[in-house]
Amino acid sequence: MKFNKITTFSTIFLFLFFVISGSYSGVFPETEKEDNDISKLLKNAEENYQTGNFKKAIGIYEQIIFKLNKKKELVETKQKLFRTMISLSLTLFTIQETDKARTQLEKLIQINPNQTLDKEIYPPNFLSIFKEVQKKNLGSMVISAVPLKAVISVNGKSYGNSPVKIENFIKGEHIITAYVKGYNPYSQKVIVKENSENKFDIQLVKKKGEKIVEKTAQIKPKKKKKSSALLIVGGVLALGAILLLALKKKKEDPPAVLVKEFYNGEATEILPWLPSVSLLEVFGIHGRVENVEFEVRVNHPSIEDLSVALVGTDNRTVFSIWNKGEHRDGGRVFTGSTQIFNSIEPNGNWKITVNNSGARNSGAIVEWGLRIHYVENQ
Repeated sequence: MKFNKITTFSTIFLFLFFVISGSYSGVFPETEKEDNDISKLLKNAEENYQTGNFKKAIGIYEQIIFKLNKKKELVETKQKLFRTMISLSLTLFTIQETDKARTQLEKLIQINPNQTLDKEIYPPNFLSIFKEVQKKNLGSMVISAVPLKAVISVNGKSYGNSPVKIENFIKGEHIITAYVKGYNPYSQKVIVKENSENKFDIQLVKKKGEKIVEKTAQIKPKKKKKSSALLIVGGVLALGAILLLALKKKKEDPPAVLVKEFYNGEATEILPWLPSVSLLEVFGIHGRVENVEFEVRVNHPSIEDLSVALVGTDNRTVFSIWNKGEHRDGGRVFTGSTQIFNSIEPNGNWKITVNNSGARNSGAIVEWGLRIHYVENQ
């Protein structure tokens, strides 16, 4: 029995060692193969769409979605899944199968309520259908609580301290929980109605036996009257103490600046004369944006033909990263920072857009990332 235990532990140790060191990578060839197959299928579907073979493109898109749904827990897989679902619905819209396109958009909204479509890329009628689907499936939530600053969660996901407002929430049944130290945990099942602002007020109950600190009047013995000189001196000292406290308060450290990083490692093709867009989903930031750092890696033979810009979640705030004709010694990596986005909602889809004025050359947005500096809500 002792020999079996030693053998088992040795086997587990060696397995972990090989996996960590990379020597055991041959055990997982299927993952890489599946990724390559999906990339080939995507390219094939896009080619069929461009040549007008819409029915074949639809079949390939459905095949890709089926494959991606098996491993959609990965962030990069989710982004690829969302794009494929949009491509499928657009193809269905193109051949006037509007109901099927709407159904596909509804499925997309169910798994990604914060999905947006760029009005500069998609046809106006298709955008109208997308907005209709949003109205029929999404509402907003405003949650307030007594006492204030309760920690609010919906379906197990934390949204910070109350009061909170959550945009683009799926209609239907959800569970709100709230917690404040010294109070009983709160849980409530609610119904979110579509195309409306759903308000929920929470009243937490203090735990039994919790000590409540109350100020009580105390009878103090009478003291002898002090002279006016002593009162003046006391007043001056008290005023000095107040001034010192005020100065100390001014010198307190500013609120801490937190940093979160987000990354998109999925390549996006840059085509001649067509705008290219790469999305990056930002989430979990509860506070005011102070500064945004970016790094964009572009592979293109004629960098002077490109215009590269970073677009915020409101689709209106734009920062020009690179303008065509600005030579940078043939560089392909653009880095920098800006404070232009400090007035917009940080959570949602950020974009890198590339406009290519070259008639022949194509390339790719290889990868890009954001480092967002923010001050958390107090």
